[in-house]
Amino acid sequence: MQMNKVSWKSLKDNIIYEGFRFPLYVISNPFKAFSDIKYEKKGSVKACTVFMIILMIVTVMRSSYVGTVFLTKDPRYVNIWITMAGVLVQTLLLVVANWSVTVLIDGSGSFKEIFMVAMYAQYPYMWLSGLYIILSHVLSLDEGALLNACLTFGVVCIAFYGFIGLVSVHGFGFFKGIASVLLTVVALAIIVFVILMLVSMSGELVSFLNTLYNEIVLHYF
Repeated sequence: MQMNKVSWKSLKDNIIYEGFRFPLYVISNPFKAFSDIKYEKKGSVKACTVFMIILMIVTVMRSSYVGTVFLTKDPRYVNIWITMAGVLVQTLLLVVANWSVTVLIDGSGSFKEIFMVAMYAQYPYMWLSGLYIILSHVLSLDEGALLNACLTFGVVCIAFYGFIGLVSVHGFGFFKGIASVLLTVVALAIIVFVILMLVSMSGELVSFLNTLYNEIVLHYF
């Protein structure tokens, strides 16, 4: 019984630390916190994965369950799986793009560290999105500027903490950090272009094979 109490207390303390205390430490002291992720191996990939899942769910809720006056699309036509996949894919593409660029310019951050930076940078946005949903059921349409302010501040946080995090885990200076961000945007555009081109080519290939199959069936069977 004593062991169960100890295990439960340890689990609870771990959840509180990884889910709240360390992310708040990142927000309050980003330079030291991201340096600790790099050199002290602090932070948690598991916690960051949970943050990703929560962000996906909150994004779906922001599309479908906000106050009626703030709905921008009919909830019946919101595909929750595509919405959730969009959040996941855009984050992973940014991580891949940054990792691919920094490998070429001697960045020392690993894929795992870049992913953790991306998720801790989105931690305030995750909570602000939740606040957006709550306030949308309380505020009137005339007070909608407050909702937009929530999300705008969240995006600013992503940019601010993301930049500090990338500079810290890669060991870059300010100007090299700026260059890495710009190159990341270029790499992201190239990756998206290649993906779209492959999707288009695969669609044409499927269409060609389907036409070929129909021709064979019509002529020989």
